[in-house]
Amino acid sequence: MRIVRDAATGLITASGGDGLAHGILERTFFLREHRSGLWHRMSPTVQPDEEVPVARLAVERLQTAGYRILSDPEFASACTGARYVTTGRSITNLADSIRESSGPAEASDRLEEITAAHDGILASLGHVLHAVADVYDRLGGPADRHIANRMRYLAEHRLGPVEAELLHARAELADRSAPAPRTGPASPPVRRPTAPPSSTASGRTR
Repeated sequence: MRIVRDAATGLITASGGDGLAHGILERTFFLREHRSGLWHRMSPTVQPDEEVPVARLAVERLQTAGYRILSDPEFASACTGARYVTTGRSITNLADSIRESSGPAEASDRLEEITAAHDGILASLGHVLHAVADVYDRLGGPADRHIANRMRYLAEHRLGPVEAELLHARAELADRSAPAPRTGPASPPVRRPTAPPSSTASGRTR
């Protein structure tokens, strides 16, 4: 991988690496670009006097993950950072636990964190989309309302089918783990009430 300052634009850019490396960069103030291939540039939110420390931090984080980095001397570092479990990695670990579950009951139980109402993973993703929409509402530019509406559309109409399918899968897996039904009748037979004794003319019963 390479992290260098582009001589023509002055931008600090990163190239190479796989998905894990890209995720590390994107958590270290780099933005993903797809023009002429996949690469990253440092976000303009980073102040000029912070660019070198941020680039060096990216180098250290990538080296911690085992990548060999070729960089400009000002970004080079012999240090490594502390490993940490990201939110995305936690979800990946959850996916692995579902894949490796011992049976339908365990798989069903693992899905609860994804489908839980209000603050499950899918619900929380919906909160993120609504939050981004709120940001665009405040910006107030000509195209900002369209982007805000698009974010809300994704939250309200695209996540719902995914959630419905996973809820169905969770219930179906749970039902598969239920004990087999008994072969006998589901309930005892209903007894018909006996007829009351008939009365005679004398008022005695027989």
